[in-house]
Amino acid sequence: MKALVYLILTQIKNKLLSIRKRPGIIILYAFVLLVIVGSVLIAIMSGGSQIDKSNVDHRILYLFLSGFGILYVYTFISSGLSTGSTYFSMADVGLLFVAPISPKKILVYGLLRTMGKTMLASIFIFYQIPNLNRLFGYGYMEIIALFLIYVVILMICQTLSIGVYIFSNGNETRKKIVRSFLYAYLGILIVSVYLIIQKEQVGILDAAKIMVDSELFSYLPVTGWAIMFFKGVIMGSFMHVLISLGLFITLGILLISLLTGHKADYYEDVLHSTEITFQRLKDYRDRRNISSTTNRKIKVKDHENGLQKGKGAIVFAYKHILEAKRSSRFVFVDSLTLFMTIGVAIAGYTMKSRFNAYIVLATVIYIQYFYTIFGRLKIELMKPYIYLIPETSFRKLVAASLSSLLKPCVDSVFIFGALALVGGVSVLQCIFMALAYCCSGAVFVGLTVVYQMVLGSQPNRILQVFLGFFIMLLVFLPAIITSVLFSTYIIPESMKFLSTLPFSIVNLISAFFMFYACRNLLDNSEFSDKM
Repeated sequence: MKALVYLILTQIKNKLLSIRKRPGIIILYAFVLLVIVGSVLIAIMSGGSQIDKSNVDHRILYLFLSGFGILYVYTFISSGLSTGSTYFSMADVGLLFVAPISPKKILVYGLLRTMGKTMLASIFIFYQIPNLNRLFGYGYMEIIALFLIYVVILMICQTLSIGVYIFSNGNETRKKIVRSFLYAYLGILIVSVYLIIQKEQVGILDAAKIMVDSELFSYLPVTGWAIMFFKGVIMGSFMHVLISLGLFITLGILLISLLTGHKADYYEDVLHSTEITFQRLKDYRDRRNISSTTNRKIKVKDHENGLQKGKGAIVFAYKHILEAKRSSRFVFVDSLTLFMTIGVAIAGYTMKSRFNAYIVLATVIYIQYFYTIFGRLKIELMKPYIYLIPETSFRKLVAASLSSLLKPCVDSVFIFGALALVGGVSVLQCIFMALAYCCSGAVFVGLTVVYQMVLGSQPNRILQVFLGFFIMLLVFLPAIITSVLFSTYIIPESMKFLSTLPFSIVNLISAFFMFYACRNLLDNSEFSDKM
């Protein structure tokens, strides 16, 4: 065990020493620290204002916590049925798995290291100190409890994923048993909400609040236990906290026993998922498309092989459309489209108002940002092939961007069509919001090109994302200000559906100027850090 303690301490020391040579990371950590300190100071300064807790609806936070719990349970169990999860890296495989150290001690090492990483990744909760204090009147005890229970959920779900993989790997009957339990888990929740709607005559959102606040829900594995723990802290019920911790500890012991007692060692069971994790990180660092070939078989039709229908720069557009056809029967309609359509429909149904519709628009644009800047255009700009085609730089940029420009147009039909059907929003407003969504997509495509020119040689990925996010805010600022002024002072109330039109026009102009400014990007191969 002394060797493992030495390894952990050495890793921490080396991590701290490496930070000194990476100014981008220092800036990022300093910013995160300032945000947390600022949140604490705001909470202290506003501590004098008393909140009437009798009017506070704690069920809203229960609902968010339950949503994360259900999502993680479903995601990690589904992962356990295919690739599993892991506490280890490939360095651990080469260093520890062959060492004369007890597998149980190595497992403890993996648990402690994963717990540390999870706690660091969950630090974003402290950003919400002012909001939690202002809206719910929560003090530091409640906020720390929220942080701890979130970490526990992640740790338990990751261990559950490994346990499911060990239990079901190579045995289709056991996989069906696990799927049956998972579907029953979700089915109980859906049926419970439906019965509450019928009994109480309330909407879906109110029914969900009633369900998560019920005593029976508190005994639902993982998700309900988390609510029981947090509710016990808020109510000052030591018994609720004790029961919740007891259930989590019992499940953790059972899962650890499965890992260590299933056979003499668990190395082979976690090796597959460790290799997959390593390959995905390697693909990301090498700026390739994140590999999924290790756990996914794709059937390619013979007549779809090759790129015979593409010629010159347009070959990139044809290639992207062909890839979209292979991933989905309907071109550009994928899981993200369905996810956002369902999410917008639910949000629109529960928050029926014109103003809330703009909040929904801002949310889907935010999601679109990450999907676009890490999309197909970025991948093409990282590869050398786009430099080899004897076409002008501008034509190659447009051709490689075509699929990224078309997808938001297709998505907007589904997303805002659903909002028009169930959201209580006029069709005209949805049409102009769809236009704003499409124009935002054009801005994000332009930003992808700008990022490659400005930040392409920057090796620090975290700094790229950090600076890129602020560049995005600067680009969007004129469009947002113009739209707000237009909506407030110019158009009458009867034409408020035009509020997003200036936003769309300014974004189109911004996208055009970004493309024009970077039109010669591909004429200079030194802009690409892969050349």
